[in-house]
Amino acid sequence: MGGSAMNRNRSGPGLAPHAMLTGLCASRLFLYLSLQSYAALIPILQQEWQMSNTAAGSIMSVYHLGFLISLVGLSALTDWISPKKVYLASAVAFAVASLLFALFARSYPSALLLRFLMGIAVGGTYTPALKLISEAFSSTLRGRAMGLFIAAGSLGHAASLAVTGWIAAAYDWRAAFVVTSLIPLVGAAIPFVVLRGLAERTSQPEVRALKQELFANRPAMLMIAGYSAHTWELEAQRTWTPAFLIACVLALGATQDAALQFGATFTSAMYIMGVFSTAIAGALSDRWGRTAVIIAMMAISIACSFAFGWLIGGSLVLVMAVGLCYGFSVIAESPVFSSGLTEVVSPAYLGSAYGLRSLIGFGAGALSPTVFGLILDLTNPGRADAAGYLPHWGWAFSMLGLVALSGPWMMFKLRALPESRKMAGGKR
Repeated sequence: MGGSAMNRNRSGPGLAPHAMLTGLCASRLFLYLSLQSYAALIPILQQEWQMSNTAAGSIMSVYHLGFLISLVGLSALTDWISPKKVYLASAVAFAVASLLFALFARSYPSALLLRFLMGIAVGGTYTPALKLISEAFSSTLRGRAMGLFIAAGSLGHAASLAVTGWIAAAYDWRAAFVVTSLIPLVGAAIPFVVLRGLAERTSQPEVRALKQELFANRPAMLMIAGYSAHTWELEAQRTWTPAFLIACVLALGATQDAALQFGATFTSAMYIMGVFSTAIAGALSDRWGRTAVIIAMMAISIACSFAFGWLIGGSLVLVMAVGLCYGFSVIAESPVFSSGLTEVVSPAYLGSAYGLRSLIGFGAGALSPTVFGLILDLTNPGRADAAGYLPHWGWAFSMLGLVALSGPWMMFKLRALPESRKMAGGKR
C-alpha cells in the first residue's frame, strides 16, 4: 500500500487505515471463537437433546435468522448513525450472548432461543465494519482490505472448531461451550482501544432517493442476487460439514471420540483454507476484476458441492483433498461481493444496500441449513444409530450446488453491463 494512498484515506486523527484494519481483524477473530461450538458437536447434541436432523439444522437456521434481522436493521442504520457506534455496541452484545448460550443452552428449546440471540447480536459486527473499511481504503485497495477482514473471520471459525473438538474430547461438550464463550470477551474489548481515535461519520441520505439509488440499480441487484446464491451454499456447508466428516470416519470403523476429533480438526483445516482464499481472492479482484474472480471461485465450489457428499465410505484421502478445495473456494468470493457492492452504490446509501443484501442473502443462508437437514432426513429413513452415523449425504450437498449455479449466471449478466466498469478501478 503506497504512502500517498494511505494518507488520502486516513480514517481519523492518528488512526491510519492499516491500524484500524488490524484492530477490526483481531476483534473479528476473537469474537468468532464461539461461533462453531454448536456445529462441531451436532452429533453429540442430537443424542443429548433428542433432535432430528431437521431440528439440529433449525438451530443454525434460527441463528442465521437473528443474524439476518440485525444485519438488515443495523446495516441501514449506519447511513444515519456512525458505524463505529454500531460495531462497538454489537461486539459487547455478542460476547454476552455467547456466554449466555454456553451457560444455559441445555435443550433444543433453550438452544434455539439463545442461538437466536447470538445471531441478533453478531450482525452489527459485520457490515458496519465493512463500511468502515470502505471509507478508509480506495477502490484499488478495497478488495484486499475486505479480503483480510473476511479471512480473520475464517480463522476464528477454524479456531472455534479446533478448540471445541479438543476440549469436548478431553472433557465434555459443556466445558467446550464455556471455554469458547470466554474468548469473545477479548474480541469485544479490542475495538474500544483501536477505534477510539476514529472520527464519527454519518451520511444522512434522502429516503425519497432510495428507490432510484438501490432498487432501480440493476448492477447492485445482480450483485445482491449473486451473493444470495453464495450464502445459500456457504451457510449450510459450514453447518453440516463437521457432522459429515464425523460420519465419514465412523463409516471406516472409528470410535465416536476419534471421529469427533477428526471432524472438528479437519473442518478447522478447511476454514484455514478460507483464510488464504479470501485474502487471495480479494487481492486478485483488485487486479483482474470482481466478476471474473467471483465466477472462477464459485465454479470450483459448486463442483465440490456436487461431489463432496458422495465420497462417504470411500477413501478418506480423497475426502480430505476435495474438502480442502471446498474450504478454499466456498468462502473465497465473499469479500469480492462486498467490495464490488461498494463500487456500484452511492456511499450515502451503502448501509441500506448492505441491509437489503442481508435481507435477501442471509435469508437464503438462514434457510439452507434446515433444508439440508430435511433432505438428510428424507434420504436417510429411520433414526441414526447410537453413534449418530448417517450413510447418505450426496443429495443434500448436491442441492447446495444446484442452487448456487445461479451465482455465476448473475455475474455474467453483470459483466455485460457498462456499469460493471465502475468496479476495481475499471476492471470487471
